This record gives sequence, C-alpha cells and structure tokens, in this order.
Amino acid sequence: MPDSTKDLRFHRDCLTVSVLVEMGVPEGQIVERQNGSDDALKKILDEVKKFSFSGFVKVALIDKGNRSEGLILFEEGDPIVSAYVFRRSGAEKERVYKGGKAAEFIWQDSVCPDAIITLHAKIQPREVGGMFQGAEINRVELLPPPWIPRPVLPIDKGMLKDLEEGTAKKIMTWSKSGYDVRSILALYEINPKKAAKALSYFEANIDKIEEMKDTLQFLKTNGYERESESLLRKMSDPERASDIRSELEALRSRVERTDSAVMAERQIQDDMERKKLDERIDGVYDLILQYHKMSSQGVPKRTKCPSCGGPLDSTGNCPRCIGAREKAAYGRVLNPRLTFETFVTGPNNSFAEAAARAAAMVPGKAYNPLFIYSRSGLGKTHLLQAIGNYVREHNPKLKLIYSSTDAIEEELIESLASKRLEEFRTTYREADLLIIDDLQFLAGKEQIQEEVFHIFNDLIDRSAQIVLACDRLPKEIPSVGDRLATRFESGLIADIQPPDLQTRLAILERRAKEDKLSVPRDVLGFISEVCRDNVRQLEGGLNRVVAFSSLMRSDITVKLAKEILTKETKEVRSAQVKAEVQDGQSYLVEEEKPDISHRIFASKLKEGYKGLAITRSHPRVLREKLGSMEAVVFWLTDHESKTERTVLPSLERIMLIIEEFSQPDKKSIVLLDDIQYLISNTTFEGIVRFIRNVVDEVSERPAIFLVSVNQESLKTQERSILEREMEVIRQRE
Repeated sequence: MPDSTKDLRFHRDCLTVSVLVEMGVPEGQIVERQNGSDDALKKILDEVKKFSFSGFVKVALIDKGNRSEGLILFEEGDPIVSAYVFRRSGAEKERVYKGGKAAEFIWQDSVCPDAIITLHAKIQPREVGGMFQGAEINRVELLPPPWIPRPVLPIDKGMLKDLEEGTAKKIMTWSKSGYDVRSILALYEINPKKAAKALSYFEANIDKIEEMKDTLQFLKTNGYERESESLLRKMSDPERASDIRSELEALRSRVERTDSAVMAERQIQDDMERKKLDERIDGVYDLILQYHKMSSQGVPKRTKCPSCGGPLDSTGNCPRCIGAREKAAYGRVLNPRLTFETFVTGPNNSFAEAAARAAAMVPGKAYNPLFIYSRSGLGKTHLLQAIGNYVREHNPKLKLIYSSTDAIEEELIESLASKRLEEFRTTYREADLLIIDDLQFLAGKEQIQEEVFHIFNDLIDRSAQIVLACDRLPKEIPSVGDRLATRFESGLIADIQPPDLQTRLAILERRAKEDKLSVPRDVLGFISEVCRDNVRQLEGGLNRVVAFSSLMRSDITVKLAKEILTKETKEVRSAQVKAEVQDGQSYLVEEEKPDISHRIFASKLKEGYKGLAITRSHPRVLREKLGSMEAVVFWLTDHESKTERTVLPSLERIMLIIEEFSQPDKKSIVLLDDIQYLISNTTFEGIVRFIRNVVDEVSERPAIFLVSVNQESLKTQERSILEREMEVIRQRE
C-alpha cells in the first residue's frame, strides 16, 4: 500500500499519549497516515477493500481540548468492529461508543483538517476486537452517513464585491459567527439580487438554529457529550435547520429517559435507606414497649440466652445464636410472627393474599412466578414471609430461600471475595422455593441482574416456585433489560392497594390484641384516620403513641395522639390541596412560607412531572425538600453565583426561561415563589401582564403553574387582582 507519511500537517497536541493505547489497544505498524479531509477516509477504506487488508484504521482528533479516537477493525478487507472513544476537556473518564454510532462519529471527525487518519498493520483483529464487546459492524453500517457536517472555513473577502452593501455584510457576519455560507455565497457571485431575496430564508433558519443552541445549552447532556458536540457541528449549516431540529428532539428524548432512569435509581436508593431507618426506629419503639410491659407485669429482665446460655445484647437478642442461624444458609431469617393468620385482609389486598396462599400450598404449580407489587409499607414483606412460614411448617423437606435483592448483592460480593461463587450459584439454583423481596433494588446493578437471570431460568426449568415482591411493575424498574422484565411478568402479577379506613382500623385492633396493648378505640380510630399512607406508617403511629404514653406515664387519649402525630395530621390537611391541583391550571398559593407550594411541587415530581422552580430563597432550601428528585432550579437574585443557576428579577428573562422549559406534550410544573421581590423590582402592572401570559401558556399544555405569596406582603387590592387571575390555595390552620 502507498506510504503517505511525509509532508503532513500535524496537530500540535497529536503527540500526547493515545487514549486507545491507554486502554490497551496495540499500535502495530503504521503503514499510512493522512490529515483529515472530505475524502481522506473514503480513499483509505477503498484501499483496505482493494488489498484485502487486515488491521485497523484510526481517526484521532483534538478539538477545543476534547480528545476523540475511533478505530475500525478489518479482517481481509471486511469490517468487523468499530469503536469510538470520546474524552471531554477536563474529564477524567472517557465515553465509549460502539458499532454503527461509532462509525458515524468517525466519519464526522475524518473531514476535520486537524484530524489524523492512520492505517495500522501487524495486529490480530479478532483479539483487539474482543476488547470491545457489542461493537460488531458490517459493510452496510460502515457506509458514510447521508450528512456529514463540514468544517466552516473563512471566506475570501475578495469574493464579496462591496463589504458595506447589505447582502455582503450579512454574509460576512454569518461567516464570522461560524455558519456555513457557501451556498448563498455561490448565489451572490452569480446574481447578487437573487442572493438578497434569499437572505430572509437564510436569516430565518439562522434564528431557528440560535434558538436550538439555547435549547441544547439547557439540556443536561452528561453521558451524551459527543452527541451534543455532533449537533453543535451540524448547527453550522442553516439549510439543515429542520433536520437538526429532528435530531435535537431525539436527543432531548434520550436525555429525558436517562434522567428519569437516574432519578428513579436515586429514589430507589433513598427508599432503601429510609426503609432501613424506619426498621431501626420501629425496633427502638418495640424495645421500649417490651421493657415497660415487662416492668409493669413484674417480669425480671432476662440477661442470658435460654438456648445457649450466652449473654444477650442490648436488644435482648443472642449474637451467638443469630450469627449461627445467619451463617447456616443463604438469604434471611423468617419472622415467625408474619403468617397468613396475622395478615389482615381487606378489599385492597384480598387478591394478593389468595394468590400467596395458593403459591404456598402447591409450590411450583400455581402462579409461577408470583409477582406482588405495591407502594412501600403495604404488606408485601408480610405476605412473602407468610408463604415461607407456611411452607416451612407444612413442607419442611423443601429447600426454601427467603432473601432480598440487597442481601443477594452482599452474598455475591462476599462469594467473589472468598472464591465461593459456585457455591453461591448452586445454593440459589437448587432451591425449591425462592422468595425475593425488594426487587426494585436491581436497578442499575448489571452483575446482580445477570445472576438473577440465570437463577430464574434454572428454577423455572425445574418447576421450582419463585415469589417476587417489588414497589413497581417489572417494566418500570429502571435499567432492567427486557429479557429479565418479561420473565418477571410471565406468571401472575398481584397488586396491593393502600388500605381503606375500615381495614386500617382492623389492622390496629389486631396489633393491639396481639401485643396485649390497652388502647381506647377512639384513639385507634384517630390513628387510622391520620396514618393513611401505608401499614408501616399505621403501626409506627401506634407504637409511637403507646411508647410515649408509657415513658411519660400518661393516659392514652386522642389529645395525646394528636400531639405526637403532628406530622401525619398536617399531611392529611394538605392532602385535599394536592388533590385539587390539575393540569392546565394556575394557582396562587397564599402562605407565610413556601411550604404548601413546595409540597405540591415535590408531589408532582414524584408523579413524573418535569419541574422548574424560580425561587427567591437559596436553591438548597428547595433541594433539601426534594431529596433525590431533580428539577431545574433558578435562584431569583441579582447576586452572581459560581454553583447555582441565577436569574435577575427581569420578567422578560423569566418568561424566556419558562418558554424554553415548557414542552407541548410533556407534563410539567412551574413554581415561582416570593412574587413580592419581583414587584419591588418592576411594577405590579407588569407582574399582572406576566402572570396572564404564563396562565395562557399553561392553559394549553399538560402543565401546572404555582405562584407562592405571603398575603401579608401584598396590598389588599393587589391580592384581589391576583386572586381573580388564578385559583387560590390558602394555608389552613
């Protein structure tokens, strides 16, 4: 093959260490080297095919500090693998693209004059290709994309007859701004008058491009840096405005799906921590109750284990016996109290309870797999353990494993560290009944998903019973592949709804009877009224009231319960407020501090709405209330911040932000708090016009607009005018 390594212009940074070399890709022998140009890569690929070449082509580019390298592996002239590595300026890690997407980016880089294209021989293509699993490519996928953005080169001033003439001046301005003006320049050379007529079309497209650049700037493109860079390059060609808009919308959809998955994974992790904390708190209340029950009945405190005679810990448990039980098998220990007999049924859970009984009575024959889902704290774990306790009592010979996703993860890590992976796999794959709780914690954990996938297949093939519990449907678990989700939903799916008032009261009465607690019925009725979210909250409310009464040696009354359950009481008061908020509506929330408005905002984010908040208080105040839920937050201030997005008290700028954020077909909620600050910096008449514009904008979209205001900060007439423009939500006593 020809040697083209002489008389080339090299990029000043091209001698830095290759990213691909850092990843372990061998250099081999460079047999050809070219600078980037419109047809440089095509010529090399033609030679590769002509000479049935084996090796790889590499395209390297450093642009604005961003480093990228792409390679295409060939075996006897046929492409087999394509990979592309992109490292943004200042970033420590690179992003790797594979297959057709990698080939597209390689073609884009190859036309840049600063790109270096090299052909490498004396390497083993299959061996190198093994480093990039999933990067396989064929000759069709290697064809150049229909549109490759070309580098914008400065135009020769001599081509423009009169630089002060309007058409020529605009063409020169656009060229200096980085736009490709070759087509209108060619028309200008032939016929300046026709070029002048075409200016309006060209200018309209540039306005669209500028608008799209602003949209791209607002997008959180973490993980999509190269796609964003590709769009920016394409935005140099105004005549492709419609194509660019389609690509921008596609990228925005991908970013939103990724953001939703990331947010869901964070929410799941927060739920895990919250659940562990709730369990620890419940354990403390249980200890208090047990201690005072024993003291009141004159029962001496036990200090030694009745089984082994060893000392008990502060919780009254024997570490030696618990350790022995936990080490005896994989999974978790069943709680003997959680049986079908102690499970209170109602309209909300009767179907799930019946399905669980059937799976326990005839494992592997009825409803396999059985998938139980509900919000946290509604009784999934109770049903799972009831199945396990029933089988242990009636079919003790069956090999039963009751576990949870986080427990399986810990066991897998331990088995890898201790080189007992086969033991781990064999134990789970030989189970006759496998019960797994908290399946949502599989989100984003590929290695655990892979293990569960093979365990699932082996057990189903043997007709072993599988019972799963999750806080969402299989398809809604983020970052879980279709092959696993379809297996989870291949049996019976049973859901549990929040209990109604009658069922909540029955649960409390059952709990009080089991624990021999003397609680007046009116107190149980009050607790069941205010603790309506889930069973865990319901039983926790009872525990707190009884424990506080015991500690303070006071009677259990409704008044006492109200004092202790203040948080739950407030939530009930605001529940009606949340229910009244509807899409397409705007609300004036009158409150001393932005509390109700923040709660409504958070509740809608939890439902999947996209959120925009423009807040006078520091953004961290709102973020602390949102937890892991994400929203676009602007700090309304004239102070400059290095860490927060800020916006001046300018109604025009705020309106632009809202318009940029809003999407016709996406559910969204916009919050503006402390409108008094805006009034003091503009005029009240301007505020009214601004609010009317936003109200009109929201009324035609699946969106909600909240304005939080301290009614004492407004004049009576001002408040009256705003109340006529929007629905009013007032703070309740």
